[in-house]
Amino acid sequence: MNWHMIISALVVVLIKVVGMTLFLLYFPEIFGSRNDSISPTRSYGRVCPKDWDLHQGRCFFLSTSELSWNKSRDDCQTRGSTLAIVNTPEKLEYLQDLAGAEKYLIGLMYQPAQKRWRWIDNSVFNGNVTNQHQNFNCVTIGLSKTFDAASCDVTYRWICEKNPV
Repeated sequence: MNWHMIISALVVVLIKVVGMTLFLLYFPEIFGSRNDSISPTRSYGRVCPKDWDLHQGRCFFLSTSELSWNKSRDDCQTRGSTLAIVNTPEKLEYLQDLAGAEKYLIGLMYQPAQKRWRWIDNSVFNGNVTNQHQNFNCVTIGLSKTFDAASCDVTYRWICEKNPV
């Protein structure tokens, strides 16, 4: 009997068992036992909640139901977020691609007293809003590649935004 071959075979088996054990311990999501409340991202360990998308260091939630602007804002607040502030062309393009043919409310509102469009964080909007009417004080994106004025009381889908955790 060749003891060198037996010892070599046992060492190989031991290395495989240890390797597989470590693999299973450190990568359980591959085998279905992952935590469904968060989803990993490629942002150096920062994560967005389940059903949220990561883009340029921000998490975005696109609703599947419809609410008025005020109720949409309230829903975002219960999710620890705000209606989306779409203040860069890259963010607009990304969200419009996600929105597809649907219209989504965002965090832009007309301030009649100031006669200005302002984001939900009170920063000034520097752009154009189409379809402006006297009572259209909220804005949607999607369907077209523009910011479209809309009635705040009409129900639409909405987009929430927040920092990853």
